[in-house]
Amino acid sequence: MKTTLLQLEPHDDLVSIRDRMDWAKTPRVLLAWPPKGRVGIRPLDLALLRRHAAGLGAQLGLVTRAGEIRAAAHELGIPCFRNVKDAQKKPWPNDLLAVRPMRRFPRSNLRAARQELPHPAPFEVRRNPLLRLGTFALGVLALLAVMLVFIPSAEIYLTPPEQPQQVLISVNAAPDVRSAQLSGAVPMQRLTQTLEIEGTALGTGQLTVPDQTARGIARFTNRSRAPVIIPAQTIVLTRSNPPVAFVTVEQVEVPAGKKPSVEVPIRAVEAGSRGNVPAGAIGAFEGPLGLSVEVTNPLPITGGSDKTIATPVQADFDFLRARLLADLERSARARFAAQVTGKDVLLPSMFKLERVFDETAFPAPGQPGKKLSLAFKAEFSVAYVRAADLEALAGLVLDASLPPGAIPLPGTLAWQSQPPLEETASGVRWQMLAERQTRSSIEAGQVISLAAGQTAGRAANLLAETFGLAEAPQIRIRPAWWPWLPFLPMQIKVMG
Repeated sequence: MKTTLLQLEPHDDLVSIRDRMDWAKTPRVLLAWPPKGRVGIRPLDLALLRRHAAGLGAQLGLVTRAGEIRAAAHELGIPCFRNVKDAQKKPWPNDLLAVRPMRRFPRSNLRAARQELPHPAPFEVRRNPLLRLGTFALGVLALLAVMLVFIPSAEIYLTPPEQPQQVLISVNAAPDVRSAQLSGAVPMQRLTQTLEIEGTALGTGQLTVPDQTARGIARFTNRSRAPVIIPAQTIVLTRSNPPVAFVTVEQVEVPAGKKPSVEVPIRAVEAGSRGNVPAGAIGAFEGPLGLSVEVTNPLPITGGSDKTIATPVQADFDFLRARLLADLERSARARFAAQVTGKDVLLPSMFKLERVFDETAFPAPGQPGKKLSLAFKAEFSVAYVRAADLEALAGLVLDASLPPGAIPLPGTLAWQSQPPLEETASGVRWQMLAERQTRSSIEAGQVISLAAGQTAGRAANLLAETFGLAEAPQIRIRPAWWPWLPFLPMQIKVMG
């Protein structure tokens, strides 16, 4: 036989179990207790559940191990099982009695009962024309009254007086501030520019450099028994320290004999007056020829000369660098001024040279050259305050000093920075004048209470006197021919 299994939960009670049993459409209803926890029903409730199941035409069974519930079920004749399988396999007692009972009350045949009722005799209604006319008139008047109350509507346009609000603010820009504060502190922003420049300057120093090369005669004497060849470009030296070097111009052969000698033209290796040496100053070779040949200069060697030329010194380099840096600073200040907007406040005292890099100079100080060439890059920075932060500060201070009952007008806020700008230990300070237009706040409920039920002219005079309006209020009533403002507040709309 078909059975509906209802698995109970610890939160179930008598009402919830009965509601769940209402959905059962089988001749058997099996209530299974949860393995853990207790269901919120008493043993006495089992009688009510059994009666409810009988009313549904079903037999009630239980699956539980609770001794108290099993004892109560045994007294009421409700079958109990240890598990669901036993309930499905074992027979239920009183199965033959589990038949669906008939309806407690038979359905009545209302149609037949109505036909058996006696029909009432028709009666005549006396129609009074005056009564009908009066009823109609009352209906029309009621309709008109409803229309007069709900149909009229009005719009009131007010122009509250405007008043200026001004305040002088002490602005303090600091780098450690993140947003505008009521105390007047605003964040300080920084701009950077990297510029490069190149310039030249005449050297003011003098440098002596070699000009002409000294020339003369060298005498070679053979001390050996065989002729000796003196190649060209042979270097001979003076005995001084440091020695002066000379080089032979051509190759010669010194014959053997009793100290035969040969004279050869020579010139100084390096130009300049240092090559002018007296007779007999030369006496050495560069190389092994000195073992077999003697050398000397019988006459002074002359013709070497020096000249003086311009050269840049450190002062020239410093002057040119300072001049180029000044040009870059003027250019950077002009670019910074063009970069900020009209409402931003530039802080010239916070202008700073960050670094100089990629610097090249030619020639180096002390090297010959008439002109000094210098090129480098420089990075500049300057502090400024954004217009958005100044506007936020002006709004904060004006809102804090707003008179009671006043409302600021949108789009009227303006501010103007006033010099001078003073540098402080924490940043830069100056004065700023902020102003805007305000108007008085008028409550719509008060306007409606004064104008309701009044004529347009009377309402306008009352509102102008009460609120001190700058202009007479405009009142529009619909329909236009109706002389009074509506009595209902919801029919009046206040604007302005």
